[in-house]
Amino acid sequence: MKMDKNERTPYIMKTSQHFNDMSNLVASEIMAHADVSSRAGSIDKWLAVADICRCLNNYNGVLEITSALNRSAIYRLKKTWAKVCKQTKALMDRLQKIVSSEGRFKNLRETLKNCNPPCVPYLGMYLTDLAFIEEGTPNFTEEGLVNFSKMRMISHIIREIRQFQQAPYRIELQPKVTQFLLDKTLVMDEDTLYELSLKIEPRLPPAN
Repeated sequence: MKMDKNERTPYIMKTSQHFNDMSNLVASEIMAHADVSSRAGSIDKWLAVADICRCLNNYNGVLEITSALNRSAIYRLKKTWAKVCKQTKALMDRLQKIVSSEGRFKNLRETLKNCNPPCVPYLGMYLTDLAFIEEGTPNFTEEGLVNFSKMRMISHIIREIRQFQQAPYRIELQPKVTQFLLDKTLVMDEDTLYELSLKIEPRLPPAN
């Protein structure tokens, strides 16, 4: 019987789920504010957190927050974004440029190359690399020999991931912060977020 992804790659699946959970949390916390100024203030605060993540070399955290802000439920709130200050919008542009997937994450790769651990890279970037190698490169050569070139490429990616795993952060545990991040009682799913977004700012009627 073929094992599913949760059995074959439990830690990768947990990491992916954590990314989605954190992105949902950020989006839900912003949308929980009833008035426009409070929502704009929440966006300000979350982007400040994203910049702290950048300072800590936690680029996974940067992407969790920026991806939440780019969800259609939040991105479409023009009145809310109009209240967000220019400095915050400029910060968001800078952060998004770092973690952009453009050019196969060219800017993020360059940033990771120059950063000193500890660091939390974006795992999805490496998974994309591995999928690209797996799909585009055969396991065996035309002569029927093991394709060591492919194995070297895979090894290089795994070695880079393990390099970042070797240097742990030395940050004092904050139980209240941990509790907040793990609390799913206020987290809304994508459909609920979008329904709430439409209540906050209904769609404009089509122009005649």
